[in-house]
Amino acid sequence: MRQTSEGEAVRANSMSSITLKNIKKVYPITDDEIRSKKKKRKQQDEAPVEGFVPNLQITDEGVVAVQDFNLEIKDKEFVVLVGPSGCGKSTTLRMIAGLEEITSGELYIGDKLSNVIAPRDRNIAMVFQNYSLYPHMTVRENMGFSLKLAKMPKDEIEKKVQEAARTLEITQILDRLPKALSGGQRQRVAIGRAIVRQPQVILMDEPLSNLDAKLRGQMRSEIIRLRQKIDTTFVYVTHDQIEAMTLGDRIVVMKDGFIQQVGTPQEVFNHPVNTFVAGFIGTPQINFFHNVPLIKKNGEYYITIQGQDIKLDEKHQKVLKEKDTEEKNLIVGVRPVHIEMSDQGFTGKIEVSEMMGSEVHLHINLNGDDIVAVIPTANLDLDKVSLGKDFTFTFNPSLIHCFDAATEENLI
Repeated sequence: MRQTSEGEAVRANSMSSITLKNIKKVYPITDDEIRSKKKKRKQQDEAPVEGFVPNLQITDEGVVAVQDFNLEIKDKEFVVLVGPSGCGKSTTLRMIAGLEEITSGELYIGDKLSNVIAPRDRNIAMVFQNYSLYPHMTVRENMGFSLKLAKMPKDEIEKKVQEAARTLEITQILDRLPKALSGGQRQRVAIGRAIVRQPQVILMDEPLSNLDAKLRGQMRSEIIRLRQKIDTTFVYVTHDQIEAMTLGDRIVVMKDGFIQQVGTPQEVFNHPVNTFVAGFIGTPQINFFHNVPLIKKNGEYYITIQGQDIKLDEKHQKVLKEKDTEEKNLIVGVRPVHIEMSDQGFTGKIEVSEMMGSEVHLHINLNGDDIVAVIPTANLDLDKVSLGKDFTFTFNPSLIHCFDAATEENLI
């Protein structure tokens, strides 16, 4: 057997990697359309315009959907692109697939520059939101269709279809038509059609959005198990931050065509770079206190929330002192799970109490601010968290997030 050189091994390991360098996508529009959209932009400042996305950049080239996108996806990594509708995540996925032209920048799949390689030659499979199954074909025929087009022998096609069906536990439905399947079964078939080709990369565009909440949870588990069984790279697009947090090795948070932050789910949750990421990641959504003064007393930093001075913890003190941070206004973020019942602290009135079983979600009116708290129900006197009751709470200063009110960027 021929020995593999170190260089060859590196190339083999990078075959399923994806590198995007300075990727930009512009949708050309006419001069009249540009003037119309700029007019709507002006109107948006005065009154919302239905169907108009106000934050996409409009240039003389057209509408900029993705800009300055730089990302390296490692071989066999599961990366999730997440963000609100219109942020450019699906456009980015379609550029990787070759379904959208890249306006500028470089896309590498493995070590190969792939900007102009035809989609069919990229060895990529894509799973769509709407399943895209052929209605007149059985599950077996749907799954094996791409192999049939590649003129693979029938016995080899059947072998690969059976392997994929066993992996997805759908062998019992191979002879059914799509109309006889549930939504969850159709999505399994769509995934099976992708993996039967043994592609370098599997792209998934909002694959669970058509399923109900229970099925979405089941399919998330299926995708996690599938990822452990097959040896390939996944790029997954969703607007659902729960999917992003549970599925991704790393998540890429996008807004208005730009990457906001890349990191593991825990890194993005614990150390959001700005208020957008902090507000987008985490359920229930993080609480924000606005116009919070950062003050310095006797060489130590404090914040003042609704008249109460709170000394910042050692981590914040160290970073702020190293930067010699001046006094300024902050936006302070506190996650609902980090709010604790207390005898002293902040007192507001409970306006909503949602019993979730092991925890209760409270909406507390704190002098006009809606503060959400997640309180465990174990050993809890439920009468204390009923509607209309006063609720006193505090939070650990080491768990708060301090954002510059002007830039909305995290100070730590």
